[in-house]
Amino acid sequence: MFITKKRGHVLTCLLMSSILALPAVVSFPSSVVQASGQVVSIADYGAVPDDGIDDLNAIRQAVAAAKASNKNVYVPPGTFLYDDVVVLDGVDMVGEGEASVLHSTNPQRQAVQLTGNGSGLSRVKLTSVPVTARLSTSVSARVHIMPGAADFTVSDTFIVGGSSAGIIGYGINGAIVRNDIRDTLADGIHMTGGSANIRIEENTVRYTGDDMIAVVSYEKNGTWVNNVKIANNDVAGGHARGITVSGGTNISIEKNAIADTGGAGVFIASEGSYQTYEVRNLQVVRNTILRDSRNPAIPEKGGIRLQATYKEPSIVNATFEQNTITDSADSGILILGSASIQAFFARNEIVNPANHGVHILKTVIGQLNFSGNAVQGEGGFPFYNQSQAQVFSDVPNSAPPGGGEEDDYAAARGTPRIDGLVDDLWSNATPLALNTDANGTTGTVRIAWDDNALYYLFEMTDATPNALAADEHNDSVEVWVDELNTKNGTRTVGDYQLRVGYDGVLSSAMRGFNLSKVTKAVIQREGGYTVEFAVPYTALAPQAGDVIGFNASANDDSNGDGRRDTYLSWVDKNLPYWADTRVYGEVTLEN
Repeated sequence: MFITKKRGHVLTCLLMSSILALPAVVSFPSSVVQASGQVVSIADYGAVPDDGIDDLNAIRQAVAAAKASNKNVYVPPGTFLYDDVVVLDGVDMVGEGEASVLHSTNPQRQAVQLTGNGSGLSRVKLTSVPVTARLSTSVSARVHIMPGAADFTVSDTFIVGGSSAGIIGYGINGAIVRNDIRDTLADGIHMTGGSANIRIEENTVRYTGDDMIAVVSYEKNGTWVNNVKIANNDVAGGHARGITVSGGTNISIEKNAIADTGGAGVFIASEGSYQTYEVRNLQVVRNTILRDSRNPAIPEKGGIRLQATYKEPSIVNATFEQNTITDSADSGILILGSASIQAFFARNEIVNPANHGVHILKTVIGQLNFSGNAVQGEGGFPFYNQSQAQVFSDVPNSAPPGGGEEDDYAAARGTPRIDGLVDDLWSNATPLALNTDANGTTGTVRIAWDDNALYYLFEMTDATPNALAADEHNDSVEVWVDELNTKNGTRTVGDYQLRVGYDGVLSSAMRGFNLSKVTKAVIQREGGYTVEFAVPYTALAPQAGDVIGFNASANDDSNGDGRRDTYLSWVDKNLPYWADTRVYGEVTLEN
């Protein structure tokens, strides 16, 4: 049964009824509070602005006094230094806007933490010492809404810089409104850990190191993020995605302006790489998305991207209506993955996408309904459906039917010398061609096997090989292997990912992978480089005729700045091979 427009309206009503129950924000100028005697100033406990001396003890004493007297704590104009977390437990901290500055001198412990009932932060500016290393701890975020926090407010606050997220939240019954967040190394606003009944409205987010606003429900936390309204925000210039929902239920994304994203404008997913829950009961309505997918190094592209790579089903009862997507560097609406999706798309307008207006990749399953959508100026086709999903569309499908049999890809039997030279044995293995990036970088990979190991040979064409950083930011090659070809989705027994850098350094995204057993050689040559390596089996007892699941990829830092500029792949780059073994290709171990 397809999703219908009527069901979309029912979902809207359900979401609106729940969102109406979210808390209101009561805001008033801090000068009024100060004049009324309802504040405790940090200056009363020895904090001196602009003197270059740490004020942490004075701030903490003022917070304690404010809590004891049921008052607010006040940050007067000036810059006050602090070198450890500040905890607001049932206390409101208020200031005079950008004039009231709390400057963190410790990137590892920058957080203003909200806990207990009724905590708040408003009209304060949070700045930081310059940082380059991204951290992932909650105490390194600028604002940390702690688990168990309730009835909280973060409003009219300015956040500039930071080693982690701008705001990371775990609480319930809260409002994050009218804040200005810039230049963080991680997400601008990140809600997780069972957060519920949250309004994220009228915020400005710029130049974040990851997503600008994200809702993420990790399985490890044991529950979904529930009942979140993300509305009327202005987000632009983020390194990764604009607005993300990776697991969550009863989420509304309405009337946001999203521009100049490195990856997708709106990203909806259940992600195997992060083991997130499915997405249920979602509304994405009346958003404007401009110039998405600008960073070739980010794999998650598309104006609106649905990625079903983990839970079954992955996306359920999702409605996308009256969104405008302009100048996407990929497809306006891009749907991929191999777990089922149930979604409805109505009256969206897609203008000048570099690829297709709507693109549904071959592994997609589920039920998709398209009605009244308009596409113009597309680089590919208005509607391109390669899948076997149940799809209703009032725009004809331009993808050719069928597709025929897959090619046969062979791994050669034998034991090559791992020296970077091409033994005759390799001529018996099928060359698997990577795509060619805009810089002309490309390559082929071949596979060989014997009773002990799988062997890989990459022959890369690269005019500007560089190794100035680490991991995927160096020119490097990668293999993604499902030895038992179980197509489990998330990596499990017999699955691995391994990276070999141009500098010969081994690395893996899998914790605990034994790199010491890998033998490798990297040879520089005119016009590129050759990589040869051997990986002992982790689960397979090989026999001729066995089939392995496989993908090969490569990374390219073309301009030598120590950051990946593009990546290459054997399978379709739009297929999420980094998260889903079901989309790997297949290679047969031949005699």
